[in-house]
Amino acid sequence: MKRKPISPCSGARDYIKFTILSYAISTLFVFSSSIAVWAEDPETEKIAFVSKRDGNAEIYIMNPDGSEQINLTQHPAEDYDPAWAPGGKQILFSSNRDGPFDLYLMDADGKNLQKVFKSSKYRRGPTWSPDGKRIAYAQANPQKAILLFGARFVPSTELTLYIATPTGHTAEKLTDGFDPSWSPNGREIVYVIGGRKQTPLGIFDLQTRTRDILLPRDIPWILDPTWSPQGDKIIFTKLNGAGFNAQGFLTFQKGTLHTVNLDDMGLEQITDELSSYNPTWSPQSKEIIYNARSGTLQLYKMKLDVGTSTQLTHDGSNSSPDWLNPNTLKVSPSVHSLTTIWGKIKTD
Repeated sequence: MKRKPISPCSGARDYIKFTILSYAISTLFVFSSSIAVWAEDPETEKIAFVSKRDGNAEIYIMNPDGSEQINLTQHPAEDYDPAWAPGGKQILFSSNRDGPFDLYLMDADGKNLQKVFKSSKYRRGPTWSPDGKRIAYAQANPQKAILLFGARFVPSTELTLYIATPTGHTAEKLTDGFDPSWSPNGREIVYVIGGRKQTPLGIFDLQTRTRDILLPRDIPWILDPTWSPQGDKIIFTKLNGAGFNAQGFLTFQKGTLHTVNLDDMGLEQITDELSSYNPTWSPQSKEIIYNARSGTLQLYKMKLDVGTSTQLTHDGSNSSPDWLNPNTLKVSPSVHSLTTIWGKIKTD
């Protein structure tokens, strides 16, 4: 945007020069601001995921077709569990950069990183409420952690489900379990019920503080439940050859993806060719991205209506995808949102 040269002759011409210069500066400011906003709040769908291609676990983002893969964290610590905030301005994730695994927030471009909680606990697997005002996660005592694979992890049997504000000022204990996923209407959380004999699928009602168990006899060993954006289905990983070892860690031979309706009906197997887990829905619920292991752990995208998959990643080991819908908070919140029934809060 070039200004037309003006000779300094009269007051009128000086005024014209000042006006044009002001317009140019204002236009440049607007243009620069739009770039900054785009960096903090993506306008298109993005996938956040974990990659170990550089030797340790880092948070990356990419387009849904696998292009433009960018490392956001670039830190020697282990970074896991990325979760997009509704609307995409921030990413919540877990890291052991300050000791035991805990939750951190960063902008969508990797800047302005901050720890969520002041108190030090073991916290993993976060998910956001649909209005962005609360988070759910699994918590445990850091002293229960075991040195494993160069990072400290807590056995699945020791994990407890919590909800909190994303500022970390308040938190509330819900029930034993892990792998939470918030329902689109904000009223319920689907999660894995912890235990030594099985890991069934649980749904916790945040208004009544009660839980239901889905598929306890059909599929007793489950991981990674995720609510569909439309709220009519849950996708999860069915584990084969599963059990707990002596330390309380869940082990299994193979995982396959299934979907089920909320009434326990319509159970459908989605994958079977490779061991697959960690699914995430597209905003329209027509596609999923998931992990599959064939030598190394990679990300695949499947069109659900035809069942065909495309490999998206190839370098190193890649896992834990989360699919951003940038339009999540651009509509008015539902009157049925949990905002008015947040309930009693306990100070963490």
